[in-house]
Amino acid sequence: MAEFLNQVAIVTGSTSGIGKAVAESLAKQGVRVVVCGRDEENGRQVVEGIERDGGTAIFVQADQLLPSAPDTIVEQAVKSWGRIDIVVNNAALVCNKPIETVQHEDWDRLFAVNVKSGFFLVQKALPYLKETRGSIVNISSLNSQKNIAGNFVYDSLKAALNHLTTGLALDLKDTGIRCNALLPAGIATPLLNDWFKQLMDDAVEAERVAESEKLRSDVGSPQQVADAVLFLCSGQASWVNGALIPMHGGHKLG
Repeated sequence: MAEFLNQVAIVTGSTSGIGKAVAESLAKQGVRVVVCGRDEENGRQVVEGIERDGGTAIFVQADQLLPSAPDTIVEQAVKSWGRIDIVVNNAALVCNKPIETVQHEDWDRLFAVNVKSGFFLVQKALPYLKETRGSIVNISSLNSQKNIAGNFVYDSLKAALNHLTTGLALDLKDTGIRCNALLPAGIATPLLNDWFKQLMDDAVEAERVAESEKLRSDVGSPQQVADAVLFLCSGQASWVNGALIPMHGGHKLG
């Protein structure tokens, strides 16, 4: 889409999975992408892949557990290109534990990454988003609406992200900035594999289940989520604001 040409997007957690697909898809539309994550090697590979395909990207190594991460990311985006049009808050951690074993640290870590870091990234980017009447997309989860046993820390904080989404949409609507969330379920990503490993005692069996044909037939792809992000950031979605959009391919109906 020509409308995306030379826009600037920040995509957190974009060294793999959904974030990587989002970064690559935006770059193919002419968006200059800030790839963010902890893994420098993976991040460099994502940037190199984007550049091989004719796109433009930089990698910013940032740990969303650190309060300094939003400042670092926004500073690098503005230093490189002088504007910000799109923020995609995708970084997330999982925690699948019995109630008896959950620690304060589990809540603190997931809140920091899954909720708080996204808010402060928007806060730091806000002056630039106001200039471009930009778009914010938060990658939530269907777990925010339908719990999974043993997953209540993650589920609760994704529900908090939903409320952050609608709250930002309400407070920013007069600026022209839109904020929406996607609620995917069962997407084939490394995060899903991590969830299986936490859920199952046998790591080998967890890997087998994650790679099984049955599971693959019931899951969506990161690209399908990326396609929805592109729509929400486009002019075609100009009247979509504060929306929480489930993505489960119909498998969660009934």
